Amino acid sequence: MRSRLFLIGCATLALCAAPASATVVNKILATIDGEPVTLYELDNFTAKVSRGQAGASPDQMLDMLITDRLLQKEVSDKGIVVRDEDIDQYIESIKERNHINDEQLKQALTAQGMTMESYRKQVREEIQKAQLINREIRGKVNVTPEEVERYYQAHMTEYSTPERMHLEHILLRLSPDASGAEVSAAMAKADSIYRRLQDGADFAEMARQYSEDPAGKDGGDLGWMQPGEMLEPFEKAATALKPGEISKPVRTSVGIHIIKLEEREGASHEALDKLAAGIKEQLYNAALEDRYQKWLTEELRKSHVVEMVQ
Repeated sequence: MRSRLFLIGCATLALCAAPASATVVNKILATIDGEPVTLYELDNFTAKVSRGQAGASPDQMLDMLITDRLLQKEVSDKGIVVRDEDIDQYIESIKERNHINDEQLKQALTAQGMTMESYRKQVREEIQKAQLINREIRGKVNVTPEEVERYYQAHMTEYSTPERMHLEHILLRLSPDASGAEVSAAMAKADSIYRRLQDGADFAEMARQYSEDPAGKDGGDLGWMQPGEMLEPFEKAATALKPGEISKPVRTSVGIHIIKLEEREGASHEALDKLAAGIKEQLYNAALEDRYQKWLTEELRKSHVVEMVQ
């Protein structure tokens, strides 16, 4: 009997001593409206979201968990319900966007340690949160025409269109270190072409016949060019032309050019009526984000009692 009592006593002492050296697997970290947020929940939450939140500290992860719990409470309090059909439609859109079928989706979920059931649960929660945010945020954000106008005026330089010229040319190639005789021969040929153009020869036809530039097959058409995109002597000669005029032969590091200005457009600004929709969307998205952050960090927390446990 004494021996049995001794053994029981030793076992009791061992059981009592065990918690002192054991690892803490759960404890209350915070409360939301009196309901506990535990270490076990935080560990599970961290494992679930850590892939997209690399580098987040434990305190940041706890704050995210509390926010997630607050959103869940708001969803419940406001009676937001997501139908199975909504979940099906969302998953179908994911499959279409990623060009995968049911089997490939299951394989992808398995690789992430998820089942289709847990995935549907996650989708339901995300849709619920989106509906909550739409209800609480989107209806309270508006961008007026006056705000669009002010933004346009303040960012006018972003919508400026520089001067540009529609140019054609005939090029006789000449290396920068060409001999005097080569330069004289090329200039004589260019002068001859220029005189024929002055006498009424068709520029495009002359370009196709004489130009040594790839654009020659297109009648010498260079398209629209802006200041700074051309060699300096070429740009200076082109800038001095009026629409329809042809320059005298111009020497550059590439060769000798005869330039024709087809059309010129002066510097201007894009019209507000063409930009208004894009500006409004930009301002709306920025206001939406600001409103969301304020609601999430201030208003949502004020409507609940959140206490941290030391």
